[in-house]
Amino acid sequence: MNAPEVVRRYAVTLLEAAQETGVGQQVQQDVQGLLGTLQESVELRGFLGNPLTRPEAHSQALQEMFRGRVQPLTLNFLQLLAQRRRAHLLPAVLEAYQELAEAQAGVVRAQVRTATALSPEQEGRLRERLSAFTGRQVHLETEVDPALRGGIVARVGDMVFDGSVASQLERLRRQLLGR
Repeated sequence: MNAPEVVRRYAVTLLEAAQETGVGQQVQQDVQGLLGTLQESVELRGFLGNPLTRPEAHSQALQEMFRGRVQPLTLNFLQLLAQRRRAHLLPAVLEAYQELAEAQAGVVRAQVRTATALSPEQEGRLRERLSAFTGRQVHLETEVDPALRGGIVARVGDMVFDGSVASQLERLRRQLLGR
């Protein structure tokens, strides 16, 4: 995980608290929902990221938006971030939480770039191959990259699998040149 230490500490704290209180699954669902909300709402991200906004305003807004919609533990955590002037870190903390929870569950994320969208069958085959290679369950994050002429580039942790047409042509060129 490449998150700053403060982000990682908050994510670990939430994960441990969720496990200790037995609401890990519900908090995981809350985290996914919050990430979706933050992704969709530019206004909310801007509000939380504004350093001039008082912590009380962040805290009150989060309380009003999410009370009754998330676990009390999750809401308390949001309040804690706001009160400590860390509301701007919320998206990063939630991402780090997901990575930690997935790693604990034996799941690894794979970022996949393709020239065209993959069919569900292609995604399934790719997931199976990456799972066989890593020995872990794989969660695919796919992205269509028009800059790729064809093929696929997959990143799993520190490993990059480059099956792009450009890479294959470069390997062929090197072979022809004898390098």
